[in-house]
Amino acid sequence: MHKVAPQEAATERAVLTHVMVDMYGLDPETLNDPDQIGEILTGAAAAATLHPLAEPAVYRYPGQGLTVFLPIRESHFAIHTYPEYGYASVDIVSCALAERARRARDYVIDRLGAERVDSELRFRGFLEDRES
Repeated sequence: MHKVAPQEAATERAVLTHVMVDMYGLDPETLNDPDQIGEILTGAAAAATLHPLAEPAVYRYPGQGLTVFLPIRESHFAIHTYPEYGYASVDIVSCALAERARRARDYVIDRLGAERVDSELRFRGFLEDRES
């Protein structure tokens, strides 16, 4: 059984970095374009020096909206778009350094050009020091 590591040691001891981004005021046409959204996720991986395992998987909802998933060697990216609200939710999950997840986040934000962004970075999977 694992014990939770102290929060101050988060960047050194966490198994995963999870960046959650909510973006508002986005272009509805972009949010409904699977090729463009897929290219944005692939570009985010490149900007962060992360490694896609496959092409983005796309699910197009009836009418409008997308879920696009990009598996990366370090974990995954996912985006859920709501063109009718000009809103997108993005998850960037990575076992790489937090700075790389932040670079991916910044790339997505820049490419989508949101009017408002709410972002949270969480460290997940704190393991006790195995040297004990």
